[in-house]
Amino acid sequence: MKLHQSVIFIVAIIAMLATLCVIFPQPMVKIGAVSLRFPSIEKMTDLSSSDTLRTAEQMLLAAEKAVVMQNVDSATQAQADSMAFYKLFFAQSPMRIACPKDNPEYLFPLFEALDNAKQKGVHIMHYGDSQIEGDRISGYLRTTLQKEFGGTGPGFIPVYQPISAMNVQQTTTDSVSMYYAGGMIGGRAQHNRYGAMAQVAQLNATDTLGISIKSYKGHDISQLTIFAGNIDSVFSFTAGGKELKFAPTQKMTKQKIDYKNSVSSINAQMYGSAEVYGLYLSGNNGVNVSNIPLRGSDGTFFSRIESDAFKNMLSAVNTRLIIMEFGGNALPVLNDTTTADRWCKSFRKQVEHVRRLVPNALVLVIGPADMSVKTEGELHTHAMLPYLTQKMREEVTAGGGAFWDMYAVMGGEQSMIAWVNHSPAWAAPDYIHFTRKGANRISEVLCEALKTYYDYRKFLQQTKKTKCSKKH
Repeated sequence: MKLHQSVIFIVAIIAMLATLCVIFPQPMVKIGAVSLRFPSIEKMTDLSSSDTLRTAEQMLLAAEKAVVMQNVDSATQAQADSMAFYKLFFAQSPMRIACPKDNPEYLFPLFEALDNAKQKGVHIMHYGDSQIEGDRISGYLRTTLQKEFGGTGPGFIPVYQPISAMNVQQTTTDSVSMYYAGGMIGGRAQHNRYGAMAQVAQLNATDTLGISIKSYKGHDISQLTIFAGNIDSVFSFTAGGKELKFAPTQKMTKQKIDYKNSVSSINAQMYGSAEVYGLYLSGNNGVNVSNIPLRGSDGTFFSRIESDAFKNMLSAVNTRLIIMEFGGNALPVLNDTTTADRWCKSFRKQVEHVRRLVPNALVLVIGPADMSVKTEGELHTHAMLPYLTQKMREEVTAGGGAFWDMYAVMGGEQSMIAWVNHSPAWAAPDYIHFTRKGANRISEVLCEALKTYYDYRKFLQQTKKTKCSKKH
């Protein structure tokens, strides 16, 4: 085909499509059970509504640009300018962490514990839905904190891991009955003894269960602690040539194996009748971050867990921060602001419940990511999502927790489309979940946000020292 013929053909196609835009009945035509839609000429020519105008990188850079000063020593800045920067960040940045009573010093006890982590280990518990499966988000956060404050090991792991994770490779020699307090990944137990991992393995006395654990590079293990309870007549755990024998008890109990030289792999055997609430794999002090994904959960299960094992497990490993990343699985049942208000109040009760059980730990809620749904054949942010994140922030902070708005950090409305279209893809084609690279990117921004508050604490300390030195 000659050049002028190609041009005529293309123009004819454009003219035909434009004609269809004008004459096609809006919003659709129904032929039996089939609905036919065609965009209007206004939508075809309105570039202001284009989802490609802002790339995912541009959205994140807009959120991150306010923290440029992180890379500058605060001591070299005029104190007034530094304070102005922090006040602006806490008030306006999409990356800001909304704290109770708008007090950014809420996070300071966590930072104090992190500064001393090499002398006394610090643990962070990260609960979430399928968005964090496979150690997504948690893994990057763990690696970043361990580089800064020391520590190795993957934290809490279950007896059986149904979804492979990047922090540890795990297999069992036989099937084991697993029960979960929330979500859709498995069934519920006929009791509420789930422990802090919100899941429990039920072992019977008839077989020996073998478990193979291989921790990935940089996460070597110096200590292994097993948490169990409801032990009948006998229960033993053997690993590293050492056998731990548990006496019969109805309560949760724990025993620990210390490795003289850290190891990257463990082969263990369990025998007897018991409920195993989890294994804790750590180094000698430093920081540890546990990844607890519960696919399909909306995060309202905490109050259904028996309190003693929950709080004792978290206290035993010095848990100083509990991250609760939920909200996305509530959206399908939220039809209006009334149902959203009701769910947010229910979620606030979970925050308050966790705070009562583990008073030494701060609570940080991470709101849902942007989620695209089809409306009249086109992808749009779920209609209730902006209101849900706003209401979650209000209820969580009123309940004594902090809130990080992941939806705003991503870029707000329609941002998920840009994340899917990013190269490489930062989100999956379901327009709901992050890819591994996308999860690392959002976790990177979370770490930047936490560092801003950490730097603010150091800035206040330095300012106080400067004032004291001037007085003397």
